[in-house]
Amino acid sequence: MAEIISVDSLYIDLIEEDGTTHWIAVAKIADMVETLAARYHPADLAHPAEYGPAMCSASFALELDDAPPPVDGTDHDKIQWLDNLDLDWQVDED
Repeated sequence: MAEIISVDSLYIDLIEEDGTTHWIAVAKIADMVETLAARYHPADLAHPAEYGPAMCSASFALELDDAPPPVDGTDHDKIQWLDNLDLDWQVDED
């Protein structure tokens, strides 16, 4: 599961006729982009790749009876709510 550092935005993208809402979350996610490539040779200078945070987006849908996300809540509330969804985060291109 991706570690959410902070939530930038959380908004409705589409509302279907049956009341299903499609949401987009934008957040800073830990360890999403390689910041330093792995080095294997020479052995005394070898190190694994290092990863850093990046702004990412994920989408999800809620049925009419589902509780909406805490849009006006604290960052902590939003992070906890999004963590429960186990979303597939995608790095936003610049």
